[in-house]
Amino acid sequence: MLKIALLLGGKSTEHEISLKSASFIYHTLDRDKYVVTPILVDKKGNWLIPNSQNVNLPDIKSISQKFPLEKVSEEFKKQFIESNQILSSEGISLTSLDSDLVFIGLHGGEGENGILQAFLQMNSVPYTGSGVLASALAMDKERANYLFLSAGLRVANFINVKRKDYLLSGEGFLANFHLNFPVFIKPTMGGSSVGVGKASNILEIASKLKELFSKEESILVQENVSGIEVSCGVLEKKTGHSFEATPLYPTEILPSNDFFDYEAKYAVGKSQEITPARISKELTEIIREASLLAHKILGCRGYSRTDFIIQDNIPYILETNTLPGMTETSLIPQQAAYSSFAMKDVFDWLIENALENLH
Repeated sequence: MLKIALLLGGKSTEHEISLKSASFIYHTLDRDKYVVTPILVDKKGNWLIPNSQNVNLPDIKSISQKFPLEKVSEEFKKQFIESNQILSSEGISLTSLDSDLVFIGLHGGEGENGILQAFLQMNSVPYTGSGVLASALAMDKERANYLFLSAGLRVANFINVKRKDYLLSGEGFLANFHLNFPVFIKPTMGGSSVGVGKASNILEIASKLKELFSKEESILVQENVSGIEVSCGVLEKKTGHSFEATPLYPTEILPSNDFFDYEAKYAVGKSQEITPARISKELTEIIREASLLAHKILGCRGYSRTDFIIQDNIPYILETNTLPGMTETSLIPQQAAYSSFAMKDVFDWLIENALENLH
């Protein structure tokens, strides 16, 4: 049987989401094919590697229900350590993983921006999902936007602000601000709508920038596009002896909040998601083709998910996720189910794709 090391947690702001995604992956992977060893990466970057294959994974759903968000990671780590003998928790040796492949269940930060991918690739370790370049490009919203524009996809007007430039120009930047209000402000390198905020005037922009620049180096400010929110996944489906990138059917998102933010994405009942989206067949195909184009132009592998806003029947691309969420409320599992793809099969494709594309 193939030995799979499942990475979960991580140093990013999406640590708790990763715990939920990895729990779903862990319980869905076919145990007739794989021996799965979860490896917890804590918020300091330590890899907690169990000393046996008989691993007890804490129940993240139960922990999330009993503890406030800021305590979830701490409690999960505590239970993980208590129920497993830990081989290594400071630094890592890839030889100690004793695995044939790494299934990346991380989100955001170093797990999704190409750094982890480069580390694994340099050590000739197969891993699921996109490679170094695609991961880095998709995570960098500014550069991804320029690629989307070059491919003929619609992107709302935007500017990118570096912390050092803002600190130097200060009020000068705000005085020369030319985008139309309202605008969205979000970290250039980030995901799951963590840190995203809406501003309706200069004072709100200044407040949000001050808040984000305490943690971030680069901020994207983008004109608001209002309309129907949809998201469309792409899976590289095994067909014969090759993999074919296949767009799924888009999901329409009706967030209970002002927009599809972190809470709306991951809290049960905080958004209504309808698959397939209630849009015309023609617009559905435009969205599917745009998602496939985004997947290909970034150079994604295995899977991706691209988010859009449809305004006046024109889809505006927001971003592409190379490690889309895999929680119980996530979109890829919903879309796969609509296309009659079992998630066990989807994970098989990701693993086979990773083994065939080791480079």
